[in-house]
Amino acid sequence: MPSARLATSLLLLLAFGSCSRQPEASPVVASVYGRELHMSDLKGLVPEGMAPEDSALVVANYVDQWVRQAVLLTKAEKNVEADFTRELQDYRNSLLTYAYERQIVDQLLDTHVTAAQIRQYYDDHRSDFRLKASIVKAVYVTVPRKSPALAKVRSIVSRPAFAERDVVELEETASHHGLKGYYDATVWLPFYALQSAVPITTYNEQLFLRQNRTVNLTDDSLAYCVRILDYKVSDDESPLELQKDNIRSILLNRRKNEIIDRLHADLLAEAERGGHVKKNI
Repeated sequence: MPSARLATSLLLLLAFGSCSRQPEASPVVASVYGRELHMSDLKGLVPEGMAPEDSALVVANYVDQWVRQAVLLTKAEKNVEADFTRELQDYRNSLLTYAYERQIVDQLLDTHVTAAQIRQYYDDHRSDFRLKASIVKAVYVTVPRKSPALAKVRSIVSRPAFAERDVVELEETASHHGLKGYYDATVWLPFYALQSAVPITTYNEQLFLRQNRTVNLTDDSLAYCVRILDYKVSDDESPLELQKDNIRSILLNRRKNEIIDRLHADLLAEAERGGHVKKNI
């Protein structure tokens, strides 16, 4: 592997070379069986603003990797008899056609997806959207066990008809006493995310969520006051809120495929009308 001193020297040469106005032959950095790695091949390798020691390591690793690859490639060429002309042509053709399709898609694709379109797709494909893990809508506060606010916090989260105004009161109470918590009752959270914040232990998530709306737990120093507002368990239908981005991607991908299919059909029809398609089978 090139030394740090060599890598640093290469960096200096790169910096000097980038400021030079006269085109000169690019110096050879490494050579293997006649193959050469030139200084110009390293341009753009080091991100702007990277620390010198990190830049030297990047250059050194690249040169070392190039040397190993060049050794292997040279030996492979001498010991393997294979003609990759067909494969290379097929690969080039694939790259060209993909680039052309992408160009046409970029020109024609309507990227605006309405809420109604997302809702319609969701309603038509509900069975496709199944949860792989339990989710909840919940708010919670962590309270020192000796805090004078504990009784009030527990009272709020235990109210039978817990509503938005109760969330507001809970947050205001927590803020007044400098307590930490989570108060966005509109967001679906993975149940395991709630468990990472509150030490809930259960061997049956579905039964636990079905039987508990209020959770009050304690450890040596803290009390955890939780109100579970809604829940869904594994294999339930996933809520629309969680699928909006996914459905938008699905609809855009469908539009892309429609553009490409139409492009293929139009180009074929054009070629056939012009007499450019001949089949001798």
